[in-house]
Amino acid sequence: MKITKKHNAVRKIGTYLFIYLVCLLFSSSIQAQEANLTKKFGIGSQGATPAFGGISLRYNGLAPVYLQTVGRFILNDQYGDHMLGAGVSYAIFEHRGKWNQARLYFTLEGGWRYKTEKDFQKEIVKTTTLAAGIAFGGELVFSLGGIPLGLNISIGQGIGRENNNSQSKEIAGVYVGAGVHAYF
Repeated sequence: MKITKKHNAVRKIGTYLFIYLVCLLFSSSIQAQEANLTKKFGIGSQGATPAFGGISLRYNGLAPVYLQTVGRFILNDQYGDHMLGAGVSYAIFEHRGKWNQARLYFTLEGGWRYKTEKDFQKEIVKTTTLAAGIAFGGELVFSLGGIPLGLNISIGQGIGRENNNSQSKEIAGVYVGAGVHAYF
């Protein structure tokens, strides 16, 4: 029970920090200067509800095809959570303006998650999830102090399978993802 409360508190703080960062970026983008926004690599944070997300790497060198990987590794005595995902996006619309760049895209994504936690009987429960999905999204890239920053959001449909110590079940649902990347 304490693990869940701690995990929810950390997730809530992360959400507030992300919202603050987005507001800060939008307020600072008013002073944007014309810059080269077509960079090949990006690093940042990407997440999707309910469980996938982490540090993200993007490759834009094959435009209009974009590649992305996302991962996280949390090691703790009672709680471990590892995730690795990948996606391929195809831009159906791109606009390159003087101060920003925008794109709309479809993406095919997949992910793996391995989670360990203690249940109420103090037994360790190991859960493995494999999932894939298709999403529609958009990204806005603008310059902040000469560094191209990209904000993206997507919504999609995912399916997968979740296995733990005692059962295996299929999962499906709608997911929403968002992220922020610095390009270089």
